Amino acid sequence: MGKSRDMQWLPSGGVLVVAVGAALVAAILVNVYVGYMKSEYEKGSKQFLQLKEEVMLGQPLQERHLKTVLVPQPFVPSLQRAIDAKLKESYVLGKKAPRDMKAGEFLWYYEFAPKSGERELIIPPGYVMVTIPINPDNSPGPQLQPGSYANVVGDFDMSADPRRPDIQVRDVILNVRVAAIDGSTDPVEKGRSYHFIQILVRESQARQLLQIQKVLKSRHFTINLAHRPDSPQATTEAEISKDVLDIIEKTKVAPALLPEP
Repeated sequence: MGKSRDMQWLPSGGVLVVAVGAALVAAILVNVYVGYMKSEYEKGSKQFLQLKEEVMLGQPLQERHLKTVLVPQPFVPSLQRAIDAKLKESYVLGKKAPRDMKAGEFLWYYEFAPKSGERELIIPPGYVMVTIPINPDNSPGPQLQPGSYANVVGDFDMSADPRRPDIQVRDVILNVRVAAIDGSTDPVEKGRSYHFIQILVRESQARQLLQIQKVLKSRHFTINLAHRPDSPQATTEAEISKDVLDIIEKTKVAPALLPEP
């Protein structure tokens, strides 16, 4: 009698079958729900190109540099100007990197595909086009256009003690002509923000600018509008500030090598 009372918690055969059946149904429903959520997640999604590893300015992009990323539909509108993974061969492979690019960056149309009707950029012998990263919140806006002249400045920590920073803004290169904005020679429309400008400098200056960017406190340059110089050769006469070159020398940053053309 006592033994029978001890075993009352065990389900009968019928109850056990019902419990197992309910568990199986629940498992099936969970799988169906997960499958539905996955299909909803992928519905309207799009594949974009992203860098798998760092590439340097002018380095030809190859298959090993790239990876494909599936972006869910809610985030696709924010990447409208990113390159569709289907267009990798026509837009990206074999093209030279327009700037130093870091792993994890998306690739953008405006940096690899000139718009129709754009004027061709002519690079004089001995010169290269360098991309200057800027903070879009501090950009001059539509007052700066391709063909305008600008002063490029940077913020430097002049303190020898990392615990007590001494941030100073110094001129980097003055009265340099802006060849393109975000890789485009089209006019900048009102209300549009941009992240890069392109300038033409001598090859030695390109190396120096890469070094300067590495020691900037914010890793971005600041662009100010400059008066158009009287000399028609102003583009080739722009010089990097000796004061900033002295700062680089003191930081002992390893020289940055330009890739072979």
